[in-house]
Amino acid sequence: MVDSNFVYPPDQDELPLPPWAQDCLNTFYQLFDNQVWREGKDAIEILNFEAKLARHAYIQEGMILRAFQIYKLYRDLGYKSFQDYCLKEVGKKVWQCKQLIKAAMTGWHLLCEGFEKLPNCVAQASVLFTKACKEGIDGDVVGDWQKCIDIATKEKKPMTSHFIESVLDPDSHKKTKQVKLPYEVWQAFKKKADRAGLSVQEYLEQLSKEGESEPQEEESTLEDDTPAENQGQSQYSTDNDTRTISTVHPDNGQREYPGSSEIPQINRFDRLSDDPIP
Repeated sequence: MVDSNFVYPPDQDELPLPPWAQDCLNTFYQLFDNQVWREGKDAIEILNFEAKLARHAYIQEGMILRAFQIYKLYRDLGYKSFQDYCLKEVGKKVWQCKQLIKAAMTGWHLLCEGFEKLPNCVAQASVLFTKACKEGIDGDVVGDWQKCIDIATKEKKPMTSHFIESVLDPDSHKKTKQVKLPYEVWQAFKKKADRAGLSVQEYLEQLSKEGESEPQEEESTLEDDTPAENQGQSQYSTDNDTRTISTVHPDNGQREYPGSSEIPQINRFDRLSDDPIP
């Protein structure tokens, strides 16, 4: 029998895992104890489906965080502000949670536009969101993502945040310098990069920008967390929408869309300028 190298879970009567880890425990038993994959192709397809859910879990987490923010659900758990909730319950600074929310909005936007292939982590979605916000009304996150898919498919390259950035901003490539690090330090960076779904270079670049992008954290106020008056209106409403319907190709995650002359130049993210997230 092949060793999975996953530690066998302790006796649940003596040392029970926390309730939120029950799904992980069930997955362990299914894969390495019961070996459900031996049941055939149907079982393997179910495992692949569950893996896809896990890769895009940031979308659901971002939705939940957004609900906690705008509906002040954190108060029911005893927290005075969204900032306190993020730090003590989520284990992240408030700006990191807001970045996750923006990434979730981006992934959900693309999903609602007919894409099956989506950014599979916060870092990838954040590149798209940041570019759309910088361009304002001219931003086109849908077109940008389609462009990334097309080039990645043509050049047979993996989709990473660094690749997305190079496609959307070809002039962003900078001169590089070699740095000699102790092996233990490099290994530590590599582990953290792997957990974030990034290369070591991408992780270090992101780490270098955290100090610059991290806003001053203040106690949340009603104005900070209350959504704009039109927050209740869905940005995906199709009422009075005269745009041409796109054709979805689920086999490769790509979609066909009409020429720019047929689509009003509207940035789906321009409403976020008055949003309490920034």
